[in-house]
Amino acid sequence: MESLKCPDCKVRVIIHAGEYVCPNCGLVIGYNMTSPLYRISSEEPIRGMWVNPEPQSGSYIGYEHSFIFKDSKGNLIPPNRQVIYKRLKVKAFRERLKALNSAHHRAISALRRVCDNLELQPFVRERAIYLYKYIVRHRKVSNNILLVAACLLYAIREQKIRAPVTLTELSNAFKMLGYNVTPKRLTKMFFLIRRITGEHHELRKSEEYIPRAINTLLESEEVIVRIEERGINLEEYKNELLSKCMTILSEISLKERGGRRPFTLAAAVIYCADKLISLRKGTSPVLTQRLVSHILGVAAYSLRDHYSTLLKSKYIKTIPRRFKQAMPF
Repeated sequence: MESLKCPDCKVRVIIHAGEYVCPNCGLVIGYNMTSPLYRISSEEPIRGMWVNPEPQSGSYIGYEHSFIFKDSKGNLIPPNRQVIYKRLKVKAFRERLKALNSAHHRAISALRRVCDNLELQPFVRERAIYLYKYIVRHRKVSNNILLVAACLLYAIREQKIRAPVTLTELSNAFKMLGYNVTPKRLTKMFFLIRRITGEHHELRKSEEYIPRAINTLLESEEVIVRIEERGINLEEYKNELLSKCMTILSEISLKERGGRRPFTLAAAVIYCADKLISLRKGTSPVLTQRLVSHILGVAAYSLRDHYSTLLKSKYIKTIPRRFKQAMPF
């Protein structure tokens, strides 16, 4: 293309802004389509002999692992300038490493804060960190926070009853820190981790949430006052309620449960078990739908639907007339 001439003026064209232009009339003849890579020197070895001229800000000084610097003609530069370029190269490398590690540090820091807020055991946190580090070594990750949240969910599901945290609670815990971790995205990343690890855990069961839900209810001042008004021993009531809930759940097959949320079903079972205990003792129930819904964070209509569909007709058959006003349905 060096001998290219203008078809009108018959003058040799010049290269301007990547185009072949006639210096006389300004006619654009064509484009200078050069390779994005060019050779530094014909004497250089094969490795590292090509340089990309476009992303200059993201390149490095000299070769990647070399600390011997040459000028544009291939001659060694003076020793005092060798030291300067070496310092610049080391500094640039440390800055890139710091930027890479900052994302991992931020993700693990968020994981630790969420574990503290949810009061999870240290072994759950360490298991999640191990999974996160394993995956980032083998996969390219674009969202470190979402990955670390999914790893924590995976670790929670492994522990079953020892870490009864729901998907919604985990999502809200990350949202409280300012991260957009929705249940849908979290579930999608969770299944990706399952494919990587090759392990498939069973779905959550309501039995895993019962102890924690009962403890949450009995820590409420309003519930404690209602227990004291009926002259019931708190510890005996707690043990009986737990035993009755487990009995009810053992009689409900997985087919009957269908696709219902385990935590919502657990709340409905606690509400039903309290009614059975009150019928046996001849007292009014301690719990109401409003209390259970408010304290456990379950939608009132979902609680009512689970109770009416699965439990009411099966366990609450006859109710003494004197308890009808004290037992709202």
